This record gives sequence, structure tokens and C-alpha cells, in this order.
Amino acid sequence: MGDRRQRPTIYDVARLAGVSTATVSRTLNGTGQIAPATRAAIEAAVEQLGYRPNTIARSLVTKSTQTIALLLPDITNPFYASLVSGIQACALEAGHTMLLCTTEGDPEREEQYLSLLRAKQVDGALVDGLVLPPDRIARFVEDGFPIVCLDRDVDSASVPLVQVDNRLGARMATEHLLSLGHTRIAHVAGAPELRISEERVEGYRQALSALGVEPDPGLVAVGSFTEEGGYRATRTLLGRGFSAVFAANDLSAIGVINALAEGGWRVPDDVSVVGFDDLRLSAFTTPPLTTIHQPALEIAQRATQLLLDLSNGKEVRQQRHLLKPELVVRSSSAPPARPGP
Repeated sequence: MGDRRQRPTIYDVARLAGVSTATVSRTLNGTGQIAPATRAAIEAAVEQLGYRPNTIARSLVTKSTQTIALLLPDITNPFYASLVSGIQACALEAGHTMLLCTTEGDPEREEQYLSLLRAKQVDGALVDGLVLPPDRIARFVEDGFPIVCLDRDVDSASVPLVQVDNRLGARMATEHLLSLGHTRIAHVAGAPELRISEERVEGYRQALSALGVEPDPGLVAVGSFTEEGGYRATRTLLGRGFSAVFAANDLSAIGVINALAEGGWRVPDDVSVVGFDDLRLSAFTTPPLTTIHQPALEIAQRATQLLLDLSNGKEVRQQRHLLKPELVVRSSSAPPARPGP
């Protein structure tokens, strides 16, 4: 048999650096105070030997696998792609890997994933759009498995939340349409079981009431945060005399525009449309979409750092982090020219 070189071990590093294996371990794990000269000697030995820590063995000692998970209902929404990109970059910078789990909005699958992740000693989970009841989510947190919610609240006091201020964003979208002179403003809402849908409906109604416009329940139609949902909701609104539509997200707004075009209504000449999210594709719709920008990258970074802090045993004082939205005005909104559909 040929000569096989053995992988260098922590004992080899300790011998070359002239220190104990415990000191090498503390240096590599970033725990304890190590003298600069000692750290330099260990780092030089690691480089010279080409030593690579055994991550499996390390996880058994530290109880950390340097892995976090992200649970999403699906991966078709481009907004989720922005979150994934931001979380992955933040995790990698911290020396962690990220597992992506899609739940299809199934509470049993959500619970199964959380159970498997906890059993495999994953350091914690970021969750978005969970429909699992809050009491069942809280059990994982009580068992020491950190969970942080981003974008969509799970309504649990034990789970920190990072999201955009949905009520403020919806008010800004509606106030923009009101400032253009629209008073008959329809709203294509999101999935009714989700808190963010309620918050955006509330913001829409608050903006109307603040300017003395009585909210008309007949101008609110339920969508599903999808192009199809926006299209179907708009079809149900036709004939109710509106001149503008605020859609709960950009995908819904695209469905709104398609439904209006099919009926012979032009945007914004006949009907103005405003979305929510500021997806990259929204600048390239016909016409380019006026929308509410929510900072996906900042949401991802803050939520990931929160989860890493929790997994390292740090106390998190602030449970709710609401980020400020911004209005992005493009070509899909204009003053009303004539009565709408």
C-alpha cells in the first residue's frame, strides 16, 4: 500500500506551538483570553500544518453545529429570495452555514422540521410565514431551541420579530393615492389568516379615515399575496367604481394590472396601482410599479444576528424590531382622469 499522509491533529498543533491542547481549543473556538504571542504561535502552527478542525467533534464539545435554518412557506416569491441571500451572507460571515426548509404552509410539516432541526443540534431557526399555533412554537423555545421570526409575526411573546412597519407602509401607500386626488381606493388584501394582511388593511383604513374618507368594505377584496390572487380579487371588484388600487404586495399588484388590462382599463390613465415590497422586477413592469420598499437585506441581517446572539446565550432585550418603509413613486400612479371600473 502507498504511503498515506495522516491529517494533522490538534495534538500536532499543540506540540508545534508549545502549548496545551486546551489552549489550542480555546483559541480556535474563540473562548477565553489568550495572550497575543500564544495566539500568533498557534495560528502559525495551524497554517504550517494545514490543520482543519474536526467540526463534528467540535460540535459534540461545544453543542454548536455552526448551522442555522430558515423556514419559508415557499420559494416562489422573489421577496423570499432577497431574504435568503441576505441571511446566507450574514451567516457565512459569522462562520455558519444555512439550511433552507420549505413548509408549503403546512403546520404539521413546520413542526416536523423544527423537531428535526432541534434533534440535529442546529443552532436555531429563522422562520417566516409559519401557521403553527403560537403555543406549539413556544415549546421549542422553552426547550432551548432559539427561534426568530422575520417579515411575518407568529404572535408569540417568546419569539423575537424583525419586520417592516406594515401599518405605516400601508398608510404611506394610501396617503400617496389620496394626495393625487383619489377617494375611491380599493384594496387587494393578502391572505386573511396572516397578521401582516390585517396590519396592511388597518393602515389602509387609518389613512382613509384620517383624511375624512369613509372606508368602504365593498372596496376590499381578499387575495393571497400572489399574481393569481391579485387577478381574481380585482375581477370581483370590477363594477364598484374605484379609481385606484392599493395591493398588499407587488405580486398581487401585477395581478391587478393584468386584470385591469384584460377589462380594457389602462394604468395609470384609468386606474392607479400601488404595491408593497419593491421587488426588483417591479421597476420593469408595464408601467413601472409605484410601491412601498421594505428593506429585505436589513431584515435578514438583523434577524440573523438576533438568532446568533440567542444561540450564543446572549440576552435579547428588545423583542420587536419594526423597520421603516419607504414610498417609491414610479409610473403606475397618477391623478384620476375619469371614474374607474
